Amino acid sequence: MDVTERQLRAFLAVCDEGSITRAAARLFISQPTLSRQLGALEQTLGTVLVERLPRATHPTSAGRSLIGTARAVVAAHADLEQAAKNVTSGHVGELRIGTLYSLSLGMLPSILADWRSRHPRVQAELHEFRHQEDLVAALLGGSFDVAIGPVPEGWPAGRSRLTTEEFVVVLSGGEERDEPLDLAALRADDWVHFAAGNGLGEVLDAACARAGFTPRVALRTEQARAAVEYAVNGLGHALVPDNVVPSGVASHALAEPVRREISVFWRGGADPLARSLLASVTTQGR
Repeated sequence: MDVTERQLRAFLAVCDEGSITRAAARLFISQPTLSRQLGALEQTLGTVLVERLPRATHPTSAGRSLIGTARAVVAAHADLEQAAKNVTSGHVGELRIGTLYSLSLGMLPSILADWRSRHPRVQAELHEFRHQEDLVAALLGGSFDVAIGPVPEGWPAGRSRLTTEEFVVVLSGGEERDEPLDLAALRADDWVHFAAGNGLGEVLDAACARAGFTPRVALRTEQARAAVEYAVNGLGHALVPDNVVPSGVASHALAEPVRREISVFWRGGADPLARSLLASVTTQGR
């Protein structure tokens, strides 16, 4: 049944005003236009809805029986319009975000808090991964809408650089030193490493390889924040992103810095909610 919202509005205006002239003025349309809309509605429904008298118009019995339903449909249409405006403006909805465990603990809380302060009716659903490859595969598979992490080389879709993450060393026992550290000087020491499949383990292995040694593993953990605690308690040195080290814990920059670029990236076109996150992190980064 091809009934339009405009036709229903015309019908309700005539019923409310008791006059085609006043109804047309209320809707800011011409009388012939309103009459055509009303006639089209009656033709579609197969019945006369309004009795046209010389001095007034009145709904017929069929028209009276449809007034309640017509009002509900018009109200629902208005709700739909408002909902569409809210969604397209990025003010409501749910954004699914993929990230790495180390970022979820480190930089992501402040990013999401700032974003939610600007969009309090938006919800976030986090999908956390141990390795960049798993993150990218899940994004391409449609598991979430937007990713925050290191962008793979040759990424073909959208991306926006967020920050550069620097790795620091927390020395075993919480030892403090003034100068930037040379990893080669720690070759004989124990290290807190990461579980197989955790991308932070690859960062540690690569950094140590550049310094000419393989780290001697004291234990392995899944979590960057846990690695800091194990290091402070004397189980070995830990190489972790600087943003996971809590205040009050000594950490040391490296003479040859270890860094990774963190971006927001997505497949296809960014939808309104993703664009709202992009706008928030861009503003925050200024």
